[in-house]
Amino acid sequence: MEHIQLRELLMEPGGEFENFTRMSLANFEYLLNIVSPMISKKDTSMRQAITPKIRLAITLRYLATGDSFKSLHYLFKVSSEIMSRIVPEVCAALNEALKDEIKMPSTTDEWIEIEKGFRDNFPTPLEQSTENML
Repeated sequence: MEHIQLRELLMEPGGEFENFTRMSLANFEYLLNIVSPMISKKDTSMRQAITPKIRLAITLRYLATGDSFKSLHYLFKVSSEIMSRIVPEVCAALNEALKDEIKMPSTTDEWIEIEKGFRDNFPTPLEQSTENML
């Protein structure tokens, strides 16, 4: 069940794939290689399994854009309900596969520090409107 648009993006020389997934093709393939065994599903007599490549692409697109599953349904032709299962599965696989490479916060205080960093780097609506007036 290889998606035609994704296949086309993989062959685009102009950076379309990087814009779509927010990462290079090399990084996508690296992630795909390490999580494929954890996210692969078997075909059944009732349906073809969604490939690991599509599962990873759905997840990365969701994380990169915050689009709703309904919106992504039109892009990937996968039901919103299935996507709502795919994204957490792939995220869990990524966390497991990358646990030695990525340090996740382990305490509430560490999470609060991260949140403060994000808050400090984004202007409030008032700050934004003031900047636009200048």
